[in-house]
Amino acid sequence: MKLLKITVLILCMAFIVMQLFACDNPGKSQNDSDNSKTTTDDQLDGENPEDSQNNEIDSRLDVSDGLPEADFGNSAFTVLYPDWAAYQTYLVAEEDNGDLMNDVVYYRQKHVEDRFNIQMKWVKIEDQSLPNLKNSVKSGIHEYDLALTMYSNSIDTFAADNYVLDWNTVPNVDFSKPWWNTNSNDTLSLNGKVFFAVSDFIIPEPNVTFFNKDMIQSYGLEDPYKIVRDGKWTYDKMYEMGKVVAKDLDGDGLWTDKDQYGLVTQLNWYFYSVPQSAGINLVEKDGEGRLVLTTAVERLHEALISVDRLVNDKSVTFTYPYGAMGDQYISALPLSSGQVLFHWDPLAQAFRYRAIDAFDYGILPWPKLDDEQESYRHFSHNGFIVVPTTNPDLAKTGIIVEALSAESYKYCVPAYNEVLLGIKLTRDQDSVEMLNLIYSTCVFDIGRNYLGGDPMQTGFRDLLEKGSTDYISFYEKNAAKTQARLDKLYDAIMAQ
Repeated sequence: MKLLKITVLILCMAFIVMQLFACDNPGKSQNDSDNSKTTTDDQLDGENPEDSQNNEIDSRLDVSDGLPEADFGNSAFTVLYPDWAAYQTYLVAEEDNGDLMNDVVYYRQKHVEDRFNIQMKWVKIEDQSLPNLKNSVKSGIHEYDLALTMYSNSIDTFAADNYVLDWNTVPNVDFSKPWWNTNSNDTLSLNGKVFFAVSDFIIPEPNVTFFNKDMIQSYGLEDPYKIVRDGKWTYDKMYEMGKVVAKDLDGDGLWTDKDQYGLVTQLNWYFYSVPQSAGINLVEKDGEGRLVLTTAVERLHEALISVDRLVNDKSVTFTYPYGAMGDQYISALPLSSGQVLFHWDPLAQAFRYRAIDAFDYGILPWPKLDDEQESYRHFSHNGFIVVPTTNPDLAKTGIIVEALSAESYKYCVPAYNEVLLGIKLTRDQDSVEMLNLIYSTCVFDIGRNYLGGDPMQTGFRDLLEKGSTDYISFYEKNAAKTQARLDKLYDAIMAQ
């Protein structure tokens, strides 16, 4: 019966993939093996969504994982993971219930369990996974075959204190396969060691721009999709369009949630997206592979000024504190109010937006800094897959992770996109195109991923919250201490 259900599900998912690709050419998976090549503005011009439709279907459904046959004797495969928003809809499903996303996740697990005769065990903890993993490794007891992390918290400690293994030592993992993200490998590796892996087993989590399409039309504004394709979707363009629609609706001379705005955004971690969106990684590698803070301080200063003008003009932008409405993603003035032109949110929040019936809406990338910038760039807030150093059977771990990642690439990613976009947006090929652009320009940054809590990591958020634009003084004050932390991290890795 299990195999029958899995077969039926696979056939259904094949149909979904074909439907998805029949109306669009997604190009590579968001985690495809050559996705370190970001999409440029020129690549958006003149695309024909049907040119490679059949090839895309074949590349996703027919690619082999190349894994050997194996029977692990009904043994457990235990995964430690934090109770974190990024893992709530895509990771674990206890039973099939008729919901597409739930069921495809459920049968991903069942298919891998039946194929290799294992029982997957999930250990969810309230906070980050480091304390549990640290205690397990120090005790020398094998408790977890695999662990999932958040995108930043204590990431440097996992690697520097030798709690996790280099993925290059794990057999049966093939980073050339399209379900692996080699951008993360290239960016986050240290001394050639890959401690943190990203595959389609976990989902990218970039911040994006949602917008009110009806308001664009009623105010006669430029087509935002064309603006994106022309490479002119910038913070300044967003500000310019936002000023057109901003209105004191109740005429009281005050700017409150009773009025109309160009942009609504949370005042907190969303601003972590700014440096990468401007084409800058906070930390780079020098010619010897050592970690160094970026020297593009002037450009970061320009980015701060541009975003500050947009965000801190209270007649254009409505801001709300983190968690002000209980849930950090609920705003006092949501897009659904009809009083908002643009709304910044994580892409996954499209699940909430699908309930809007009063008007049509769309998805755009996060803006660039200026027209001259070659590509849009989106820092991805997804977590990472790590292997504890106490893992006694790396061959088994490699097989299971590779199988889960391949199943995700073939079935879970298309299902996620289908649910994310919804019926209404599936007919909006522009938003489908934008989604593919966003996925293909997801990036990582040692300065964001490894430096949890460091002033150089949180600087843009802190300065924007205070309304300060003096990034140069901020950099001069904090750079030396952060560089010392990077040096200590690199030296610890070199010593392993």
